[in-house]
Amino acid sequence: LTISSSAPGREAISRDLDLLAEIALDCWLLARFTRDTGSTPVDGRVWERAIGDLLKCAPLLNRQPAGLTTLFGIQAASGVAHELDACAAGGGTLVVAECKSKASGVDKADAALLHVKTLDFFLADLDRFRSQRWWRVVVSATPVSASVRAFCVSLGLLLSEPGHLPLPVILRFASQPSADRYVREALLQDAVRLAECALVPLQNNWRNDPKSTDVRFVPVPLSSNEIQELLWLQEELGEDILDLYDRYKPDALERRTQGLLPTLRPT
Repeated sequence: LTISSSAPGREAISRDLDLLAEIALDCWLLARFTRDTGSTPVDGRVWERAIGDLLKCAPLLNRQPAGLTTLFGIQAASGVAHELDACAAGGGTLVVAECKSKASGVDKADAALLHVKTLDFFLADLDRFRSQRWWRVVVSATPVSASVRAFCVSLGLLLSEPGHLPLPVILRFASQPSADRYVREALLQDAVRLAECALVPLQNNWRNDPKSTDVRFVPVPLSSNEIQELLWLQEELGEDILDLYDRYKPDALERRTQGLLPTLRPT
């Protein structure tokens, strides 16, 4: 039995991560705006719809609105009606976002629930889903704790919250050939090495061979110390990236934020 044959290729994952970096940056900017203007926690339904709007980009041409209990018409394997906040798919890529706007921030139960219910949908139709790349994203309108950040990494979940630039954004910057002109090369190398291990689709951690119904769990290959190092690098490089924006493109993020504000329309 060859388990690894179903793992997505690096080229496809790289394309997805570029897309996710754009989406995560927009989610981060929107959360920063609501935090800085004192409007958090924003209404939960408004936040769900706003994040759903941010998923409206190529190649994610198929989208599912908040509140449905099936995933593009598929019921969960358990038969349980799991409510989904925002989903988009296209070109072999599927994004499922859990959108939370809570004064206390996303907690570990929120992350665990997204992990379990997406796996429940994945197991419902292996023939259909094994060829896709599933990305699970937790989008918080408010900052989250360090323990929740680490827990998301350990579960293979992408996290966007206003306290830190999202990891896909960090990875994209660290991967640029010219990045070492501005930041210590050792930090960049470590960030790429650790982030590439952490930022993988569900199919990299839950392997299924086309000739079998068996599913094998392959956990994120990072130790607890490496996860903490990655989160530290996220903080360090995030500050460096924002400093570079202030120095070379001082109005770019503000202009981008202004373009996102219509998504926060009230219900």
